[in-house]
Amino acid sequence: MCSIVLAVSLVLSQSYTAMASGSSTITEQQLGVLFDGMESIVVQLEEMGLTEEDISDLFGVLPREDSFYHEIEPQSIEYNGTFVCEGSLLDVSPESSNTRSYNGNLPSSDVTQKERIENIYGIALQYYRTNYYEGSKVDGTAFGNYLSYLYLSHYIDGPGRAPTANDLPYIISTSDVSAYNQFLSSANLSNWANNLANLGSALYSDFDYMASLTSINSVDQLLSNGVNQVTMEAVNGYNTTKALITIAPLIKKYIVENHATAVDDVILTDDTLEYVESQLSALNFYETFDKDITSAVISIVTTTFISAICSSISLMGVFVSVVPLFVYECTGLIQTAVLARLQYSFSGRYAVRTGIYIDNM
Repeated sequence: MCSIVLAVSLVLSQSYTAMASGSSTITEQQLGVLFDGMESIVVQLEEMGLTEEDISDLFGVLPREDSFYHEIEPQSIEYNGTFVCEGSLLDVSPESSNTRSYNGNLPSSDVTQKERIENIYGIALQYYRTNYYEGSKVDGTAFGNYLSYLYLSHYIDGPGRAPTANDLPYIISTSDVSAYNQFLSSANLSNWANNLANLGSALYSDFDYMASLTSINSVDQLLSNGVNQVTMEAVNGYNTTKALITIAPLIKKYIVENHATAVDDVILTDDTLEYVESQLSALNFYETFDKDITSAVISIVTTTFISAICSSISLMGVFVSVVPLFVYECTGLIQTAVLARLQYSFSGRYAVRTGIYIDNM
């Protein structure tokens, strides 16, 4: 894993305690634990055949009222220090090229992206209420926007290269805020920035870390138990791993589209089974896979997904949406112009940062 040291010696002794509106803002280390849990959930679902977009959709579904559930109950499984697939994501560095021009400093992997977000969150806690940030400081939403600015200042906004500690990236002036808002809009990164801001806003507000950790761990364990149950169905040569890659995305699709309007969990489970079986028949799936075993697998996975939704929190969808690789690369004429405009304004903005630094020495 790679990480970048970005602090300046002037402030190394300062605490990472947030001056938040509530007393429950979590630490950088706690955010790392939550990210580890979501990493484990993502890995398990990807192994079942879901894409990151599928996973975001699944956790964008809100739990229903208590009367909806007859056979499924929310789970509360306390975290014991380890997630099912913790540390499973690979940190694959990109191919190096000495001739390639600066492309926006994309992270090499989801691992690197996760580390970047954890890093800027810690920096945000340190500087949000100080003179080193000249943007709005009124509430959690403003704190969330501050996170997106820090991401740009630490990983994108350099004079023709990736930023370094010498660029004073922890200082965000009003000039930086204006330049970054324009960049995010012109580079079509507003959705990603909004997701990151939503994460920051939630974490900055009165945030129940232990309840969130228990929820994430519960979903992690539910998925693992579901996969184990499916594996138990692997008799007479039935390839559950191969079957899941086709079955799970169909289940996810039906649940996401019908969860909000279904009468109850029993009917939703039955209707999902009927839908998935019809889709599999159209794909000639049963020419290779036993229908009775497939029905059992569908029921297990459907119950697992509904239970995961029942036990989840809305923040889980936000976690998934911010971890994928930063969706900007300077490959087209418009993208090149947008990044070049940001770089062109860097020297003037750096001068402003230097002035802020001197004024606060």
